[in-house]
Amino acid sequence: MNNNINKYLSLLLIQYQTEVLGVALDLQLFKILEKEPHTFQSLSKVLETNPHNTKILLDSLVLIDLLWKEGEFYKNEPIAQRFFVHGKKSYCGDVFLHRQNMLESGRTMIKDLVKDGIGKVKNSPQPKKWADVAKRFLRQEQENLMLPTALDIVKNLKDFQGMKKFLDLGCSSGIIGLEIAKENPLIQGVLFDYKEVTDIAGEHIKEYGLESRVKTLSGDIEKNDIGSGYDLIWCSNIFYFFQNKEEVIQKIYDSLNPNGILVSIHVEVDENSKENIDNYFYFLFLNMQERSVLRPMELTNLFKEIGFKSINSYTTHDTPMTPNQVHIVKK
Repeated sequence: MNNNINKYLSLLLIQYQTEVLGVALDLQLFKILEKEPHTFQSLSKVLETNPHNTKILLDSLVLIDLLWKEGEFYKNEPIAQRFFVHGKKSYCGDVFLHRQNMLESGRTMIKDLVKDGIGKVKNSPQPKKWADVAKRFLRQEQENLMLPTALDIVKNLKDFQGMKKFLDLGCSSGIIGLEIAKENPLIQGVLFDYKEVTDIAGEHIKEYGLESRVKTLSGDIEKNDIGSGYDLIWCSNIFYFFQNKEEVIQKIYDSLNPNGILVSIHVEVDENSKENIDNYFYFLFLNMQERSVLRPMELTNLFKEIGFKSINSYTTHDTPMTPNQVHIVKK
């Protein structure tokens, strides 16, 4: 047994790495270096920052593989070029900053939650907040991080090109649903979420020029009608927020046509396994709020109980932050 405490002391240092990247994103440092390489002196003049500490910042980014040095000049690594250059279509810096802020906010509340339980922590839906998130952060995440996985799944469904109607349930920005519609020119789509969120998705429908084929439907998934006659339903990371998952899954089942397909992508948390420890800690704050964290096989068993006749499940590591469990189930 290793009795060295350094394993735990070194956890404290990870916070510095996240802060360094957060500062670089706030300064739009990668955008400046994309235009031309800089020494720390020349970059500090552009940024109007302290030269000594600018060098430390740059060297820190080199150590976490976001920059590299050629002589005295600093340049973006390919990963920084792809995801952290502000203004690029593939930019995901806001995703990082949002999640950094979200996790920091949760971290500061953990002590109170351990002592007093959920207490005054609100557990009610916050449509306005989700709308703000969907407009900026979740669009970046869906477009640049989730979309390749989503399209790979959908395009490989045997009956996809023959499908006539689909639902993006809990659509957020609506980008996944809109890209699904682009892959099948005959399909009609519905994007469902809170009214404040579908207002944002509606803007994206116009941006895509798909007003004739994709519509929005607004409401609370647990309380309101989600439509019917669907050949395909897509949903990702929504089941944690329901008081009664069985009722929602029954509603989904009832809204599908015979042989209709549900594609579900969610994180499952196993507190008895260290294999996917990130899953556990990513959902730590959610779990402490007494939300419905999903256990392994939980959704599979619910799908069986509701009556889905075919269930194909596997783990994907191509999703942001943590591995996700993919369920492709057929009515």
